[in-house]
Amino acid sequence: MPKNKLKIRKVCNIDFDKLNEICLKGFPKDGAIDIVNSLYQMEHFYVAELGKEQIIVGFVVFGIYSLRTAHIMILAVHPEFQRMSIGSDLLEFTLERIKEEYVTKVRLEVRIENDVAIKFYEQFNFKNIGILDDYYDDGSNAYLMVRELNYPKKEK
Repeated sequence: MPKNKLKIRKVCNIDFDKLNEICLKGFPKDGAIDIVNSLYQMEHFYVAELGKEQIIVGFVVFGIYSLRTAHIMILAVHPEFQRMSIGSDLLEFTLERIKEEYVTKVRLEVRIENDVAIKFYEQFNFKNIGILDDYYDDGSNAYLMVRELNYPKKEK
């Protein structure tokens, strides 16, 4: 997919229904409406639009909590648009925004049984550093995954 067809922008109120649809299809075990509602006011909530039709195909939400740590709360791509590099584009966009703040560590959680997501994040140098017991509402466990960010040394 050519990069110029995908646009990543801040979320708007009119995006709500499409975001819920993506959550319902991508996270059937979790409360989709609760996910979107709980994150809607986050400063770093971005949607990915595809083509001239501006179809919302994915989104990412992250927070920066300290000088050292950022947290990717959710990255989702509509199932019909997966395997088109949209998730990669969203993650690269996210990492660039985080690097602008000179954060040194990025964390996220992923369901233990979600092998596709685990492999995806590993391709971006995220490492599994532990298990979070009973992390999800249904009692499922999650892996805590972390990526260290390095910056060029400043010349004196």
